[in-house]
Amino acid sequence: MSLRNNYYVSSFFWSTLSKILTAIVGFISVPLLLGYYGKAEYGILSIATACNGYMHLLDLGMNVGAVKFFSQWKAEGNIDKVYRVARTNITFYGIIALINIAGLLLLAFWGKSFFSITDLQFVTLQKCLIVIALFSILSWGATTFNQLLIADKQMAFTMQMQCVTGLLKGLLVACVFLFDWSLLTYFFFLTAVISLLIVPYAIRCRQHNLIDSLMPATYWKEFKVVLVFSLSIFALSLFQTTASQSRPIILSMFAINGAETVAEYRIIEVVPQLIIMIGGTFGGVFLPKTSEMVARKDTAAIQHFAYKWTRYTTVVVSSLCFPFILCSSEVLSAYVGEEYSHLSIWMAIWCVSVLVQMHTTPGNALVLAYGKTKILVKVTSIACILSIVLNAFLCKYFSVGSAVISYFLYTLAIIGLYYVSFYKKLLGLSRLRMFCCFLYPVIIAIITFCIVSFLPITVSLYDGINFRLAYIIVCIIKSSIWLLLYMFALYLFKLLDLKELRK
Repeated sequence: MSLRNNYYVSSFFWSTLSKILTAIVGFISVPLLLGYYGKAEYGILSIATACNGYMHLLDLGMNVGAVKFFSQWKAEGNIDKVYRVARTNITFYGIIALINIAGLLLLAFWGKSFFSITDLQFVTLQKCLIVIALFSILSWGATTFNQLLIADKQMAFTMQMQCVTGLLKGLLVACVFLFDWSLLTYFFFLTAVISLLIVPYAIRCRQHNLIDSLMPATYWKEFKVVLVFSLSIFALSLFQTTASQSRPIILSMFAINGAETVAEYRIIEVVPQLIIMIGGTFGGVFLPKTSEMVARKDTAAIQHFAYKWTRYTTVVVSSLCFPFILCSSEVLSAYVGEEYSHLSIWMAIWCVSVLVQMHTTPGNALVLAYGKTKILVKVTSIACILSIVLNAFLCKYFSVGSAVISYFLYTLAIIGLYYVSFYKKLLGLSRLRMFCCFLYPVIIAIITFCIVSFLPITVSLYDGINFRLAYIIVCIIKSSIWLLLYMFALYLFKLLDLKELRK
């Protein structure tokens, strides 16, 4: 099998391309919009998106459950059941959208006391929340079709559509300057572009007969199977999403200057979020495959999958994290200006946290396929509550850094559970071998990191050019040298094998 036709490789390729495009658009748009609207106003937009992000808890774990069962039923040839449950899923998400709208409107009209912002800033926030509410039906409606496409192993198509959306987002930023758009106008069209993904998704599903009709249905008896399983995942999603989405909200509530602190958070968030988005693709790619392995009780395949993809996931995430750790100060200086370079330590720590978190993605996919999440929910709930309390307490001392510190400790607690319990007791894997699959690529990454760190590559070598361009050149040179050394070392120690990837 060629790499191009390999399910894992093609899905990851298109996902990576989509995320890189999104990152480029974000990298360009954030400093432009920050300068155009000001830190406080841009922070208001970030608060609005954070509030809506938390509303996605209403999914109730259906993204995992639906993909699992759609994949299973399709493999079994039970297409009619897929049709009935998918159409009922449309009804389900329509109900969720109405609840989402109600929550946003309540927050818009009676939520002033929750945020450390001025009255004028709250008026802007109020309008942004109303805009999100207007498009909620379309946004939630696209979810069913996205699940069907992923279950049918068409993640490549969904990522291609994300690429188109990324280009449209860039066009919207250009329109801000060409037509002098207000913050609200820009946010309206941005939300519309994201919501309209429902159109190509629905058309693709109908073309490939993944659903027999776009009309909602009420086959609740069959839908209940998916919902019951999904609810077992919901508690886990509740605390995971809370731990993630609450960070900017907590900062907006307890920081000395909520809007500006959240703006700083969004600045350093761009890089870690990009890495999470790219690495997170593995989870969506892995779940249909792991569900099949677990259903067949194929122990050999499960072990081969876990060891192989833990190593390759670590390699990929290390390749994404270490260049930004190496060039954190330069990246921020080129990105939003030298006055923000003091945030580099927090961005670097956040990247380390992402690396630790993402290497368990294959194991997590197996745990979800088994559905054995009771212990994980308990540990996640405790870690989530402690991280929120710690974030609120530390923000007076470390400002935006409190969100990074608290989430890093949260991540360590969750990852520890995999090694203490899941790998051996549930999955029958060797803890030591799993850890070595993570450790060996990271050790090589650290050694090459130290080598490049001592090279005399600084901005002072490029005094005659624009300072932002000088920082970008330094980042490219240092990252390229590190990546070449890293890939060579991986190949030398036989941790990277293209023939193995084809299998």
